[in-house]
Amino acid sequence: MQTAPSEILLDGADAKGRVIVQTDGKVVMEGVSLASFVTLKWQRSLSRRAKVLGGMWERTYGDGGWRGAYDEKAPREGSMPWYFLANDGVRTDGWGVQVQPNAFASWKITPQGVELLIDVRAGSSPVELGGRRLELCTLVFRRGKDGESPFEAGRAFCRMMCPKPRLPKERVWGYNDWYCAYGNNTATNFLADAMCIIRLADRGGKVANRPFAVVDHGWELNESRGDNVGADGLWVESNSRWNMPMGEFCRRVRALDARPGLWYRPTMPWKAMPEAMRLNGFSGNVWKGGFLVDPTAPELHAFIKRDIARFRFWGIKLIKIDFITYDLNNTWGFAIGERVIPHAKAVWRDKTRTSAEVIKGIYATMREAAGDDIYIVGCNAIDHFVAGLFELQRIGDDTSGKEWARTRKMGPNALAMRSIHNGTFYLNDGDCVGLASAGDVPWEKNRQWLDLVSRSGTALFVSWKRSLLTDHDVVDFFSRALKVAATEMPTGEPLDWMETLRPLKWRFGGGETATYDW
Repeated sequence: MQTAPSEILLDGADAKGRVIVQTDGKVVMEGVSLASFVTLKWQRSLSRRAKVLGGMWERTYGDGGWRGAYDEKAPREGSMPWYFLANDGVRTDGWGVQVQPNAFASWKITPQGVELLIDVRAGSSPVELGGRRLELCTLVFRRGKDGESPFEAGRAFCRMMCPKPRLPKERVWGYNDWYCAYGNNTATNFLADAMCIIRLADRGGKVANRPFAVVDHGWELNESRGDNVGADGLWVESNSRWNMPMGEFCRRVRALDARPGLWYRPTMPWKAMPEAMRLNGFSGNVWKGGFLVDPTAPELHAFIKRDIARFRFWGIKLIKIDFITYDLNNTWGFAIGERVIPHAKAVWRDKTRTSAEVIKGIYATMREAAGDDIYIVGCNAIDHFVAGLFELQRIGDDTSGKEWARTRKMGPNALAMRSIHNGTFYLNDGDCVGLASAGDVPWEKNRQWLDLVSRSGTALFVSWKRSLLTDHDVVDFFSRALKVAATEMPTGEPLDWMETLRPLKWRFGGGETATYDW
């Protein structure tokens, strides 16, 4: 494969002497004061019959999938964050950058060849490097092997991009209350529902790999519900409706022989937030907060450290960290093209570091504060920054406990198109199997989704009220599926993922196959 670019541009001009691609693939910028974008070009055309599968900035939105290399209707104008696989019908090649880069990188295929746009801005401003040397990213290329399946090639390429993934010690499974409570939760109901799920898993013999019981949004102080949140923030204790101190909650979860977890939105603004943490000049509608957090503020790191230290003291063992891309750009990922920070008003105070350096720094602070005994689930988190740093990643947008159409769109697509990440980048979390009220989602559909997730080798969280677990067939199936989900097994392979966005045919560990009807 041709690995050296034929052209290197810095903000549209020849970058000679200022941006260098080393023989080891490192893209280095040096002696530059101000910069926004670096573009690498390869004069290599892909076959007209080739299909490509690209990465995502943070997660899929029901539209991840294999497409024609020159498909004019490709989402986000054909931009493919971080990497792409190209299959010409004989072999599958990989083009990408290693995880943990210091810049955002997005690929695009044009009639003239292949391009890589490297965004080195600081928020929406040119980065002010002051001449310092910066390694932007490391290019990774892999020539596929004849006879190798695209699934095998993709997983091998992911291992090259992420040579040191941070994985949980065991497969992660358990109870999460979002898709049955949707924030209208109390500690008493949560614990009763969690106990029901745990007892189902332990029917006929106690499961050795113990579950997690994760309370989602709804436990924390909430200004929209009348809580008076002081300068210390939203996460100092639970609210009055939850009606149980979080230390006591963790003790109650442990008494169920489960591991406590919680939802945490570290970049959620609140009225009494210190002025130094606010982003000046932005009046967006972030859950009606009216402003964004400045991610370069040192005070933000101090708050995160203090929050997670508090969670550790309570006894939390898993933290689901959410909204950490949306809160930086006020935009959902399905609308983001080549630029993760698209807003002109996203002017950060510190412009000496790239957006990637800043955001990675926030993730690193979370990792350091959590230590080695707390798992972190990235949700709405930048994919290539999570890999190697967090144990789990939500790979798709929300499923649903209220409407099957949403689960159908998001769930099978994410599980299939990000299957090559599972165990190579992190443990995949395809989101919950949920039911809010009887009849909201047909059991014959939810049953298939539960079966697929439990057998896929990924994380499984269920959102199910105990009052909805009365039918004997449902109870029996749940019990079997939970036991399977607690067991280590190979990643499920989508067999028809090159033909459809929601694969029907899957192969599991031991060679077993299944066909679903979504």
